Amino acid sequence: MSTIRDIVILCNNRMAFPAIQTLHSLGRLHSIGVPVENEDVKAFCAVFASDTGINLIIIEKSKLKFQLQEITAIKDLKFIFTMTFPWKIPEELIRQHPNLFYNFHYGLLPEMRGADPVFQSIKKQKNETGISVHAIEKEIDKGKIILRKTLPLHTDFTHGMLCTHLSYLASYILPEVLTLLHRNDEGMHQDETVAEYYKKPTIADVSIQWEHQDSKSIQALVNACNPWNKGAYTHWNGLNVRIVEVSQTDTLSADQHAPGTILEINENKGLIIQCYNNTQLRINTVYTDEGFMSGHKLLAFGIKNGEQFATL
Repeated sequence: MSTIRDIVILCNNRMAFPAIQTLHSLGRLHSIGVPVENEDVKAFCAVFASDTGINLIIIEKSKLKFQLQEITAIKDLKFIFTMTFPWKIPEELIRQHPNLFYNFHYGLLPEMRGADPVFQSIKKQKNETGISVHAIEKEIDKGKIILRKTLPLHTDFTHGMLCTHLSYLASYILPEVLTLLHRNDEGMHQDETVAEYYKKPTIADVSIQWEHQDSKSIQALVNACNPWNKGAYTHWNGLNVRIVEVSQTDTLSADQHAPGTILEINENKGLIIQCYNNTQLRINTVYTDEGFMSGHKLLAFGIKNGEQFATL
């Protein structure tokens, strides 16, 4: 297999970093493209490019087509991989350069199309997730799948933890992807009968619905919002609270309480809240404008047993 530096990665998230390092170690990485607005990713890639001699391209949305045209003119260019890249590849370029653009989708296709499959996979309590490498076509996330690798999804995984696992999975499968592409494997069409598309999460999507969600559903939502949203939203008496980390509890009350009711709040037992369908959660960590803190420290705001969190 060729060792010419003939691959460009377009990325917008730390999830691409292990793959960037692996492609460089394989002698295949030519350039990295990063959106101009992403200071954190630009900073990492700038240091990496300086240390390795890899070319760094700062991409502007208004100049996307022109800059991609320049990239496609790179001598001996074989592939352009997008990894969390936020903008669509212009259809004209896809037509002009068949078998050049491939996307690493950090979720299972076609069931998890959309902006944040990591969030949706955790929130929906899926048993597995994974990476789908597919050809880029006009329609988002609809190209032929070159390789699909699954990963067990543990109930304790946060969004950040799963991103890390998937980033290393992408790095691990790169040699297999390159082998398949070297063999001109065209991949498999996606099954549209099981396809689902999810838009970017809204405020409603990241807010706890006490009246409808049991403890396991709330735990999944909280994990799906940690750390990128600093937890899942709830509300008490004018105070906006984000629940960051929870655990299941066997605490039971002989009395009936409305979902969202505080059953216990003290230093010894922590913060225990009633959820839908007579389930309960221990709230271990919360976030407010005053900072991150243990759940029971909401006592300082005047919260007491019997009071109730509300849905935003």
